[in-house]
Amino acid sequence: MAAPSTPPAAGTPAPRRPPKALFRYGLNPLFSRVLRSPLHGRLSKSLALLRFTGRKSGRTYAIPVGYAETDGDLLVGTASGWSRNLAGGVPVRVRLRGQERTGIADVVADEAGMTALYRTMLTLAPNFGRAIGVGLDANGEPKPEDVTRARGEGHVVVRIRLDPSERAA
Repeated sequence: MAAPSTPPAAGTPAPRRPPKALFRYGLNPLFSRVLRSPLHGRLSKSLALLRFTGRKSGRTYAIPVGYAETDGDLLVGTASGWSRNLAGGVPVRVRLRGQERTGIADVVADEAGMTALYRTMLTLAPNFGRAIGVGLDANGEPKPEDVTRARGEGHVVVRIRLDPSERAA
């Protein structure tokens, strides 16, 4: 459900979001299995499977993520804690449209960087903006107050630079 870009009127209930546990224990494992299978087709148009190693635990994580693709990069918006594992340029594997790819991930958390990447993401994947409550102004720029609010809620952008030698023919 999309978060509003302005606070709701007094007495208006806040939009309800599905509990995180629903994704962690229900949908994420299901999406992960589908993305690994030959049945990935429709799901792969909007989701990729991101795999990386935890910095402290050494555990391998496999997270289904929505993405926007531009110039050999994948852009992933998230407010989830797993993104802390990717700060500073971390090797990752991505199952993208049925193909295994490698890349280097980094986290963009500064307002200027997020604004620039949100501009691209919102153009390529408008549903992303509705989901986190970031809209575009009349000039096609992310609304500064929306970016500030999203950043304050812990949102970041993970940029994954895919290895160009692995591009599909």
